[in-house]
Amino acid sequence: MATSDATPGVDPIAAAIGAVIDPLIANEKVIAAGFAERTRLLAELDRLGHDPRIIAGLCGDPVESGRNDPDTGAHGPAWDDEELARRCMAAEAAGALRLKASTAGIMVFNAVRLTDQLPQFHAALARGSITWGHALKMLDLTDGAPEEILPAFEAKVLPAAEKLTSTQFARVAGRILERMHPVPLQTRADAGFVTRRLVLRPDADGMAWLNAYLKAEDAQAIYDRLSRIATTLDTDERAEASAPGADPTSSGPSGSGTARTKDQRRADAYRDLLLDGVGPAGLGHGIRGTVHLTVPALTLLGRSDEPAILEGYGPIDPETARRIAGTATSWSRILTHPETGCRLSMGREQYTPPADMRRYLDARDRTCQGIGCTRRATLSEIDHTRPWNTGGPTDVDNLVHLCTPCHRLKHQSSFTTNQGPGGTLTWTTPSSRKYTSAPANTDPATYDPATANAPTTYDSTSPTPISPAPSPPQQGSTDTPPPF
Repeated sequence: MATSDATPGVDPIAAAIGAVIDPLIANEKVIAAGFAERTRLLAELDRLGHDPRIIAGLCGDPVESGRNDPDTGAHGPAWDDEELARRCMAAEAAGALRLKASTAGIMVFNAVRLTDQLPQFHAALARGSITWGHALKMLDLTDGAPEEILPAFEAKVLPAAEKLTSTQFARVAGRILERMHPVPLQTRADAGFVTRRLVLRPDADGMAWLNAYLKAEDAQAIYDRLSRIATTLDTDERAEASAPGADPTSSGPSGSGTARTKDQRRADAYRDLLLDGVGPAGLGHGIRGTVHLTVPALTLLGRSDEPAILEGYGPIDPETARRIAGTATSWSRILTHPETGCRLSMGREQYTPPADMRRYLDARDRTCQGIGCTRRATLSEIDHTRPWNTGGPTDVDNLVHLCTPCHRLKHQSSFTTNQGPGGTLTWTTPSSRKYTSAPANTDPATYDPATANAPTTYDSTSPTPISPAPSPPQQGSTDTPPPF
């Protein structure tokens, strides 16, 4: 006689699924509480940045930072105490969480908003009655909203957040906020228009996102026009494919034989219009986009599949690299030293790196070497790790790319840097933590400066300036060098 292990009155299917769903719910509460605690800690970090005792410790050496040096004005005014503290705390968080400093700064700012302006939502997050997604939607909704309406608004919409998905909640709360907001919609729309912008975000597999933040009606009209163009392309392609003598393998722009989806046709139209189109009154006429590509010689000759490097993105496939190379209007030869003949050191002869040294540094660093920073090297400044006015040479082992904010952080705060061979840069933060940035053409996870060939290292903490500090001879430039 057959027997069953099922408990009488209990649905075995419901029990099996419940055995997974119940701990899943508990896990989501733990995750929400974790986000709440991280938010509290980031807000506490911001509060430390307002403590006069902490601020005093964040200020760099007066000689090094030039805080009271009029020459510093040539490179922009020094940060005030509040800005310096904000930048330092953002960089500390960036290193700890392995983020870009700008991303960490936004997280700190939002943490303060959530704990101080939206305490009910922070408490709900801590007990797990809402998710982190609900908290983010609430932060987005209340961005720029008058603080005096936030307590009432928060109390009114929290029950909805505890019952609805984050997307559903945002729709409901948005309508409620519209009724409660004391500022007319037209005024807010005018203010929002000022923040329009374009954002490029690299993605995987040789692809990237190009996002435009526009007025809603413009964005909708653009999408509708692209959709109409995509429909026209579909009609044209079908007519071409059905024509007598048509090659059935020639469908699509690359002759792949595969018909393009509407999404693909819409994206292709978007690309073609932006690359080759001309706007009203000839806007864009004669202007062509430019990309910078570093291609290994053997890849260019078709004898290697080593990827090329697209500036501002990273590795791209060899076929695309060769296609782009075929349309190049100019080339700069960059070989691994010593074959290049590039001057790797000017010693104390001149402050400004010569052109071939700059090209070498561009190819080596590729990005700013600040903590978590990814700004392109060609948009950054070249810094003497050991300052020129304390005897630092113009040498590739003492030069590194830093974008303007990272450059200022190094010189105007108590952050210090130490440069090892190969361009690796180790930052020491005010909390005494160390973070190493390796150039993009090395593997940061395995690169060990101690095993590199060159023995020389340079440290930014050398406090004794050369007296008198010489004015370095300039070749081809009349720009006054910075005091670092």
